[in-house]
Amino acid sequence: MFLIFSYHVIYAQECLLKGQILDETSGSPLANASVSIFNNEKGEGLVFTNIEGKFELKINCEKKYNIEIGHDGYENHSEGLDLENTKLHQFKLKKTLHTASIEEVLVKAKAVKVKGDTIEFNANSFKTGKEEVLEDILKKLPGVEVVNGKLLYKGKEMTQVTVGGREVLGGNQKLLNKNLPSDAVSKIQLNTKFKANPFASSLQEDEQFSLNIELKNNMKSLAFGNATLGGDAKKHTDAQAKVFYFSEKIDATLINDFNTYGKQVFDRDDYFNFFGGISEFTSEGSIYSIRGGNNALNFEPAVNAFEINTYNGAVHFGYEPNKKIKISGFGLANTSNIRYKSKVERVFSDIFKEEDDQDNKNNLLSVMARIRIDYFPTDKGQFKYRLNLNYVDSEEEQFVNRYRNTEFTGFSQNQTKRENYNVSQTLSYIQKTGVDNNIGFYIRHQYQKETPDLMMSSGEQMFNTWGALTPYNGRYLLSQNQDYTTNTLQIYSIYNHLINNTTNLKFKIGTNFSSQNFENKIYDQEKLITADNTVADTGFNYNETFIDATITKKFGNFQADLGAGASFFSEKSDFINGAKTNLNESKILPHAILSYKINTATQITLNYNQAYSFPNAKDLTESYVIQNYRSIFSGNINLRQALTHTSSLNFNHFNSFTFFNIFANLSYVYRERSIQNNSRFEKVFADPSNQDNYTVSQINSLFNSDYEEKTYSGMFRIGKKFTKWLNTRLSGNLAFSDYYIFTNTLNNQETQAVNSTNFTQNYTLTNQIMIKKYLELNIGLNTIFNKFQSLTKQNFDTWRPFADIAWTINKKFLLQTDFSYRIQNRDGERINEAKDLNASLRYNIAKNVYITLVGGNLLGNGAVVNNSFNDIYIETITKNVLGRYFMVNVRYKF
Repeated sequence: MFLIFSYHVIYAQECLLKGQILDETSGSPLANASVSIFNNEKGEGLVFTNIEGKFELKINCEKKYNIEIGHDGYENHSEGLDLENTKLHQFKLKKTLHTASIEEVLVKAKAVKVKGDTIEFNANSFKTGKEEVLEDILKKLPGVEVVNGKLLYKGKEMTQVTVGGREVLGGNQKLLNKNLPSDAVSKIQLNTKFKANPFASSLQEDEQFSLNIELKNNMKSLAFGNATLGGDAKKHTDAQAKVFYFSEKIDATLINDFNTYGKQVFDRDDYFNFFGGISEFTSEGSIYSIRGGNNALNFEPAVNAFEINTYNGAVHFGYEPNKKIKISGFGLANTSNIRYKSKVERVFSDIFKEEDDQDNKNNLLSVMARIRIDYFPTDKGQFKYRLNLNYVDSEEEQFVNRYRNTEFTGFSQNQTKRENYNVSQTLSYIQKTGVDNNIGFYIRHQYQKETPDLMMSSGEQMFNTWGALTPYNGRYLLSQNQDYTTNTLQIYSIYNHLINNTTNLKFKIGTNFSSQNFENKIYDQEKLITADNTVADTGFNYNETFIDATITKKFGNFQADLGAGASFFSEKSDFINGAKTNLNESKILPHAILSYKINTATQITLNYNQAYSFPNAKDLTESYVIQNYRSIFSGNINLRQALTHTSSLNFNHFNSFTFFNIFANLSYVYRERSIQNNSRFEKVFADPSNQDNYTVSQINSLFNSDYEEKTYSGMFRIGKKFTKWLNTRLSGNLAFSDYYIFTNTLNNQETQAVNSTNFTQNYTLTNQIMIKKYLELNIGLNTIFNKFQSLTKQNFDTWRPFADIAWTINKKFLLQTDFSYRIQNRDGERINEAKDLNASLRYNIAKNVYITLVGGNLLGNGAVVNNSFNDIYIETITKNVLGRYFMVNVRYKF
């Protein structure tokens, strides 16, 4: 239905306008000339000429048009068009006496401007009156996508988002996009050639995307924002305060958000992206190659919880006394208290099934801070200093009733307390040398300490690994204390030498030092277990010294980046049992990027690189570590590095003015001697004389696999605005993995290698329909297909049609509603069917006062089902969710 609705639209007959732009004197073609088409002063489209000076543009035949042509160093040319003449139109431009450094192309509809490498969107041209925050505008920009608050352009994540040219809220895109009021935004400027090194040319550094938000003049030097208070008569509360201030030298932001109805204000992505993600804080890193050893933190999705309290508070301050120095600080505190019930079903290879009925509690406190200083002592030098501070305290409690093939096998009570401390700082200096060359010096230090403690109580013996446990009052009690610290220092330099306008040499040299210490102790009824491999105290020292050279050569529209790095690795480990390891190796790592710009709107790029991954202190420690109430882990002292080959092919076509864009990617990853998991299952008998009464424990370890591991993946995003009222987007993600798992079965204790494959497809079609700016409708379909084959075989498919409506009934009323219908099947059998409906009605009771009636989960959906694949089993998790609720909110804008 959605496809038919999207594409069966009757349009007026289209004509194809073909033309060529030439130099009036020499008759040579002019590439990259801008061609703007107008109808009654209204912009209908804009294209750029190719290397032959040619262009093509589809426009309706029955209309009268004017054409405007612009090019650096030439006078603007304009004339009327005769569409009945189908020959190739030739236009000749005269050279100007004075060449402008940046040519501005203006679409007279005032929606879009092109200034050199920057595309500027007029925010009002994309507003319909339903927008609350910045994100609501950004979603309507051509080529721009918003995924969980983060921005993508042409399928690539936005490197930097600023307001008035300044970083705010610590660079956290989600906080900005979901909180900056939409009515404060005047212009959105997209820089398509952003570089962290301000002195680098396009040959010397990869070009990224950045976004700058310009505020309305009446919002500058003025505090603005909104405050919201709402809830119901019983248990739900919604309280928000958002204050923004921007002036010529000072900017400040304060955000507070508390709610009890599942509106998520902080998640796992926010936590990890705070430490860099794609930001410049880590993008200036080196070839650091140790596998991550961090414990996973449990940021439960709030919308999946039955009982929720979440708070997020953020404060930002920026000061720019002059053009030479910028100082900014950012702090964030997040707390959440979540309670929910869930059922976890695991299907194992032995054709037996485990079911866990769980009661879950999760309390989380996260505190973060960032300080940023930018200093330009001269116009040829730049200092940067970044300091990140982070503390996380997570407490989880879980009570589990366990079943195997529907028979009750026992219970477990598990408590986990994790504390993480992290301090990261980077100091860099970049100097322009000569006319075209530059050199950068970088120092980065990171200190991290993790103390995840675990306590488990069970009615049954949990593990056989260190012998029989001691029961107390019919219960077995295990506890674990863990301490993992990491100190890392990176020092490196990058030198760019521009030989000529088409050739550049880049040299990178540096060294990394990492010192790690891992301690772990396990207790039985508070008595330390001292059996073999139960106490860990590992010291680990790693050093990598590297040098890398890259030559970049441009031939017309073709560019090649070819290089190789030489790395010298040194690794030493000391274990509590007196064992030691000492490794010294040298490796060569080639890399290449080949790109061809078909025209100004279309480009194709091929990437290839090699990378090594070295084990960390935890990976090498053979002492046991309890992972959860059903599995333990032991490292492998004989682990060695793994080599990964990565290649990708990217294609993108984007035209801001015809509103048509395509981004596609194909990737292939091949791993040699990959570090794989070996899982072994054991029967744990409560009474050895009764072979029918047992629980199952899982022991995991690591080793270097002799089998190849391959991953193929692809994605695409297609967007087209057909008319003023219809905008369609289609996206897809596909991934196929071919690898081996290593495990035993309960009926056969011998470890076997099993070829496993996993094919996942995810497609989303969205149609955005606008009717006279009064009614906005988004309607679409999301489908997911999973085909997994290993020791078990499973096929999952999910179908989710969805729709949301925003209807401005009059200037006072705004009705918004969203609906989705989720159907999930496993091997053709329906396992879940859920309907979700939410609605709100907003009334502008006074000039700056709004009252909103909110209804959530109106159909009373009680559970959500998620499926996941594991090398050993297939897991289905059913969680109860927040029930139906109603609230009244009052918002004041100032």
